[in-house]
Amino acid sequence: MLIPTYNEPVEVLAPTIAAACALQPGHETWVLDDGSRPWVAEMCASFGARVVTRTEHDHAKAGNMNHALELMAAEEAAGKDAIDIIAVLDCDHVPLPTFLTATLGWFADEEVALIQGPQAFYNSGAFDDDGISGEQGLFFNVLMPSRNVPGAGPFWCGSTSLLRIKALREVGGVATETITEDMHTTLKLIRRGWKTVYHHQTLAVGLAPATADQYLLQRRRWGMGAMQILTHERLWAAKSWMTWRNFHEYINGTLWWLEGIATLIAFIIPMAVMVSGAQTSTAGPVEFTLAFAAMFWVRLWGAKRLMRHQIHWPTAFALRIFRVPVGMACLWWLVSRKSPEFQVTPKGAAELRLRGRAPRILIVLIVIVAAIILYATAGVFGWVPWRTSPGSTIAAGVWLVLAGVVLVLGTLRIRAAEFASSRRSAHRVTVKVPVTVAGIPGQLVDISMGGAAVRVGADALPESGRVLLELPGAAQIPLDIVRVWSSSKGEHTASLRVRDRDWEAYRRLSLWLFHTPDDALPGLPPSVPAIAIRESA
Repeated sequence: MLIPTYNEPVEVLAPTIAAACALQPGHETWVLDDGSRPWVAEMCASFGARVVTRTEHDHAKAGNMNHALELMAAEEAAGKDAIDIIAVLDCDHVPLPTFLTATLGWFADEEVALIQGPQAFYNSGAFDDDGISGEQGLFFNVLMPSRNVPGAGPFWCGSTSLLRIKALREVGGVATETITEDMHTTLKLIRRGWKTVYHHQTLAVGLAPATADQYLLQRRRWGMGAMQILTHERLWAAKSWMTWRNFHEYINGTLWWLEGIATLIAFIIPMAVMVSGAQTSTAGPVEFTLAFAAMFWVRLWGAKRLMRHQIHWPTAFALRIFRVPVGMACLWWLVSRKSPEFQVTPKGAAELRLRGRAPRILIVLIVIVAAIILYATAGVFGWVPWRTSPGSTIAAGVWLVLAGVVLVLGTLRIRAAEFASSRRSAHRVTVKVPVTVAGIPGQLVDISMGGAAVRVGADALPESGRVLLELPGAAQIPLDIVRVWSSSKGEHTASLRVRDRDWEAYRRLSLWLFHTPDDALPGLPPSVPAIAIRESA
């Protein structure tokens, strides 16, 4: 098990390592710490994981993994038992109990190099709509299963995956030529005749980008990496070593990142019609509006069913607006070929709670759209000179108004308070179950990897000190009392926190949150820990 990490806080890293070490069958867990942090080594020693660091920090995650592969080869040459399969988890993806037992059987087929599982998320309310009806949910629940057919196959998504070391060594290790090493490595495996498999079962849960800035940073990196792959591998000429199905999938998968340019063109066309007064239709305004509305509704209706209902249109339109700057960054890379820098998507606490910043291009678009609509309105009343053809102008105007509304709503989503950065390093989960704290019966209010909030009745809690939190399922976790406050109803609520470097408390809390079976604690919400053995539809 390989867990690459760089600068993530303990609340993000601890549950992944603790859960990985607890998996069956027996295995080694290697934490590849490119930050060389002493506390990570201390925590891993407590959990039973091995820490691997390196002096040269080149090629980011790909270089980190290749260093581990070289270390394995050296130890194998020195007489240590060979490692045949590696599992890879991003440091924020916590493996569930059946992560290994459910997937290792695929490698009975000697031609299989990669097993990719879906990436599900436990931080409800993330900017990508929690990965259920946003891009990630659509990708992992619809697109990836559709690739799991003869002549095709999923590509490596960097995490929640297992790979055959023999295959990796055959292609020279993890690809370092581009910043999307996972997809690029898959192409090299396909070129050498290896097969890839998609295992459609939720076997790990992670943290989706919670803010607009995190989302933009991550998607820009993915998009520019796709452009690098497109040009480096000359995908337009790859049919000589690919099946038609794979050729279609990879061409579409890379060119899709230019969708933001298509969105930009969708704004420019009605603007041009409005300004020029060009006639684009001979139908009258009423006929055109009815035909367009019917066509548009049928398209949305059909698309939602084609996507297995894994889409929420308000979110989809908002994210499409936000992909305009991503598409422009990708186009600029194709023109300039300036090497992009690998930037880690930040996880955990921020210094300040700040709302998202709308990219400048979106603000410019809003101003231009508003100016053209106002100018056209003034032209209708004869206040300014303006050429017009009634049918086309009305159609373009209606379209531009609708597009402007979507643009404004998308920008407001970026600025929304619920997607502001957080000063909390751990995502809090609301779980209403009976607990005992300091021997006093009470109810859990919420819990996170940093601590918990507990409500008790009339019995007063100590104002400070260390107490034992007893959770359902016999989990006992020592925590420090941070604050206690009383309500008008005579109830007392305590804010509890894990003591710094209390690794055993972190381990117990991690396993309770992520390795508790569904039937052990009836009534828990379908997030954490009840998600532990949930299969995707």
